[in-house]
Parts: sequence; C-alpha cells; structure tokens
Amino acid sequence: MQKNKKATKKNVGLKPVFKPYLKGRPVSKTSARRATRVIMYVLMFTVIYVLLGGMMAFDNTFLRVSTNAAVVLLAMSLMYNEGARQGETDVAFGEIAQRRLDEGRVVPDSEKDTCFHPMKGFFTALVGISPILLLSLVFAAIAQKQYYTLGALPDWVSSYSGQAEIHQSLAYYNEIQGLKIADVLRMVMRLLNFPYVNMVGTDNIHSLYLVDKLSPVLCLLAPMFYGLGYLRGPYLRALVHGNIRQNKLRHNKREVKARQARAQQKRPAPKKKELI
Repeated sequence: MQKNKKATKKNVGLKPVFKPYLKGRPVSKTSARRATRVIMYVLMFTVIYVLLGGMMAFDNTFLRVSTNAAVVLLAMSLMYNEGARQGETDVAFGEIAQRRLDEGRVVPDSEKDTCFHPMKGFFTALVGISPILLLSLVFAAIAQKQYYTLGALPDWVSSYSGQAEIHQSLAYYNEIQGLKIADVLRMVMRLLNFPYVNMVGTDNIHSLYLVDKLSPVLCLLAPMFYGLGYLRGPYLRALVHGNIRQNKLRHNKREVKARQARAQQKRPAPKKKELI
C-alpha cells in the first residue's frame, strides 16, 4: 500500500511519453492461458467471502451494506491492478515487435499474441469466468422464490404418530424432499455472490430472488475490472518512458553543472596588479 502511494507521488507532474507499438489480437492463446489467473482470483475471493461472511452479517443495514461493499470493491481493485499490470507488459512486447518491423524483420504470430490489444483484457476475463457464467445462466433461468419451509418436528411428537388423526395431520413433515439441481446451483451461486447476499439480508425473500436472477451479471462485475485495468496499459507504459526521459534530463543537467564546475576550476586565477 505504501509502495503504491510512493509511486503515485512520484508520477505527479510526470509527462507520459507514448511510443508506437504493434497491436496484437484480442483472441489468442496467451490471453486464454492468463484466464486461469482470473478464475483463481474469483475462487480466492469466494474463500474470503465464506471466511468473513459471518462477521459481516450485521443487524445494522448501513454497517452490513458498507462492509460487504468494501470487500467487493477490494476484489474489483485487485482485478483492476492485475489487468493493468498485464496491459503494461503487453505494450512493452508490442514496442519490441514494432521496432523489429521497422528494422525489416519478420514478427511471428506467437510474438504478436503477446502484444497489446484493447479487447484482450475483456476476452481474458470472459474466458476465465466462463464456467461460472454458464452455471449462473442456468441457475438464473430456473431460480424461484424461496418461501418459508417447515422445520423438523421435536422427538416427543413421534410418540403420537400411531394415532390416525395426528399422523395424517403431520404427514407433510414425513415427506422426503430430494436434492434438486436448482438447490445445488443456488448454494454455489450464493457462495460466489456472498457479499451481495449479505447486503440484501437472508430474510428478504424478494431481494434474494433478485440476486439469484442477476447472478450472471454479479459474477461478471469483478472480472470485467480486469479488462478495464488492461486498457490502462498504454498509459502506464508511457509513464515508464516519461520517467526514463525525466531521469535522463536530470542526469544531463547534473553533467552540465559538473562540466561547468570543472571548467571553472581549470581557469587560471586573475593576476593582481602591482602598485607602483
């Protein structure tokens, strides 16, 4: 955190220097391989949600929403920074490839795949989140409102089950409900979207139903920040060149001052006039 603050202060007033780079392709093997990092981030966030979810389920609505929103923003920020880092790296590869083209050399397709393209970050994020996105689409299509269900009967009631009138009244409790695919998907999606579930609260049936229906969109929110951060790659690379130019200017100024100081030392001292 302190390192990022220092870097921000260092870049204040720094003029970016943009250099030409070869634009790559949005769909490539490189971006597909990077997609594994996106899904790993999503799974890591899910584990964090599960571990911290109980502590962030406050009764106070404002406190509950603000703390869960902070966790979501943290996940988005990490995705954004990861995308920006990859974007800067790809622009650097694009600059090298462009120099080779300017020199008349051939750039193979494997190297073009590593070059920057504005849509590559979004493609990477989409490939990474695609398994979860497909599950969320299926779940959103079959999701239904979950109303109150009867709980388990106390043990002492079983002693009256032999009586016909009581047995018929309690027959609904004895029905065994099988585990359906919707129940499994609901459990998975609510774990992935745990902060949003916490925000609306587990007692609000209608809001939970809305979260279930919007699960594809909610699953996409954090990964899409990877694509947004990736777009920042050219600017971050330009800041690197601007920093290099600024350091060169400072070095040249120091060299000029040093030469002037050496020249001043080599000049002979003025002779004093003798009085007659």
